[in-house]
Amino acid sequence: MTLSIFTEQYAKFRELLIQYRQRISFTQAQLAQALNRPQSFVSKYESGERRLDIIEFLEIAEILQFDPCELLKRVNDDTLATQTIMDEWEVTANELTILLEENPSLRGMLLGYVAELKLRKIIANFPGVKYIKKFDDHDRKKKGDLHIIYHHRAFSIESKSLQKTQSKWDKESQIWFGKAQVDASDNREIILPNGRKLKTTLLIRGEFDILAVNCYGFNKTWNFQFARNRDLPCSSYKKYTEEERNFLISSLIPVSWPPQPPFYSDLTELLEQMLENEEGCDPSEFGLEQEI
Repeated sequence: MTLSIFTEQYAKFRELLIQYRQRISFTQAQLAQALNRPQSFVSKYESGERRLDIIEFLEIAEILQFDPCELLKRVNDDTLATQTIMDEWEVTANELTILLEENPSLRGMLLGYVAELKLRKIIANFPGVKYIKKFDDHDRKKKGDLHIIYHHRAFSIESKSLQKTQSKWDKESQIWFGKAQVDASDNREIILPNGRKLKTTLLIRGEFDILAVNCYGFNKTWNFQFARNRDLPCSSYKKYTEEERNFLISSLIPVSWPPQPPFYSDLTELLEQMLENEEGCDPSEFGLEQEI
């Protein structure tokens, strides 16, 4: 049986507790002081590192001045909805499957969003992760699909998928090989670090912190691998000058499973190294200063 701390309901429960704290402009430290507990108590239950018991929950509700029954009702309403989008559209699971099989581009797009959802659930269970946010896809000022606060540093994560036709199983080495499709969804104007403007679908060195590649296409399992932006290969496209290519990330990046450098299978290992090197940024740079 899945532990309740790892369920969708408990993730929503934690999300609402954070919202209620922020609603009255309480920091974690202020709430901890009111509870006569260390700040780590609040930090750990908000990040999912520890589970609240009923008495603790009621004490928090009293201090933050919310109705505990209302919060629990919201958890139930948001996570146990009776009508799905297929109910609304009056399509069956079989009809949706046929639709996706007949439209590979639609299947690929939906797979990307499902992978992003899976990634969010995985990251939400990491000790030390205090906040996860997805900005509007059309907000081009926000780079990266997901923004997280990990031990008071903010990181942007770009989520990408394998190119379906490039995956291959090597029986001798027992390794999957493939290529990740790593580019933007449209052609847009960018400004390179040297100040030059360029129209391209390629992503830029330093545009986000971490690349996450979902490897579902290898063996139908939701595995991810992660690499620093700065460690990704540059574009070799001859349309661009050598100087421009140094600023642009290759649109197809070789990957394998198990991962090989510069990729990691454990995101926390990579994050810890980045923290040690003082990478990431202050949450205020992503507009997340109120989320700590």
